[in-house]
Amino acid sequence: MIKVVVFILLSLFSFNAYSFWIWSPQTKKFKNPKYSALVTPYLQYREAQKYFDDKQYKVSLQKFKKLIVNYPDAVEAAESQFFIGKCYQELKQPYQAYLEYLKVLVSYPNSQRIKEIVKSQYEIGEYFLSREPKRWLGVSMYDFVEHPAIEIFKTIVDKVPYSEYAAVAQYKLGVLLMGLVRFDASREAFQKVIDDYPDSEWALPSRYQLAIATAKAYPGGGYDSSALEEATRRLDEFIKKHPHANVVAAATDKLSELRNKEAKKKFDIAQFYEKQKKYNSAIIYYKVVVDDYPDSDYVSLAEEKIKELQSYEE
Repeated sequence: MIKVVVFILLSLFSFNAYSFWIWSPQTKKFKNPKYSALVTPYLQYREAQKYFDDKQYKVSLQKFKKLIVNYPDAVEAAESQFFIGKCYQELKQPYQAYLEYLKVLVSYPNSQRIKEIVKSQYEIGEYFLSREPKRWLGVSMYDFVEHPAIEIFKTIVDKVPYSEYAAVAQYKLGVLLMGLVRFDASREAFQKVIDDYPDSEWALPSRYQLAIATAKAYPGGGYDSSALEEATRRLDEFIKKHPHANVVAAATDKLSELRNKEAKKKFDIAQFYEKQKKYNSAIIYYKVVVDDYPDSDYVSLAEEKIKELQSYEE
């Protein structure tokens, strides 16, 4: 009885082995055709491409991967890696597509597909940039994990700094960081556009955004108003140098707001000296409000204070 069972098991194993495994004279090993590449990288590439053209992206993906594994140094390897990224894009897995495209930039920098890859990576970055983040109890997921668009835009600038998408990727990085309330990093991003891509169309809006990011970085408390003064200076310079820019109206409104904040700072300092009964010092700062910020909300109050304190001196 035992011999019969063993015979049956061996027969089944032999049948399966014969059905799925074949002997390769070249490698002198058994191989499973299901997991093996075709005999040349060209044939493997053509097969994978056929499935891609037929929109059978899952099958095509496996065929291209098989080529990479078996023929990593073949001429067709770079193209296969590119189409692996394309397959993931078609399968609605954008981040994985980005990672696969990145492999082309790193491993096959002379690929003829670099421009297409950069364009696709930028579009993936835009996709994540415009996508509303998932929230739990009102808290954004990006409070816990890095926003994928940050990595993607940085990759474009770092790997292909002279591509047509580098300047806009750097600009969008600044916009994203400002939206994430990372104002110092945002300022650095906009400054990089100005320094590295001064002739690009993104240099002008970067000057404006740099001033806005600087203003937002101003905490609003204490007596250190250096960030506020820097923001005001940058906006003033922007308006004077680019009077016809389409954001001048918004820049002018923002400048007025910042100058009003500056006036308040000077007014608060004056009040501090007044409470210390250092009236001469208080008058000096109230006059600064009147002379330097004539359009602010604090001019009338400052003028009244000057008259009041001058009467103390008489």
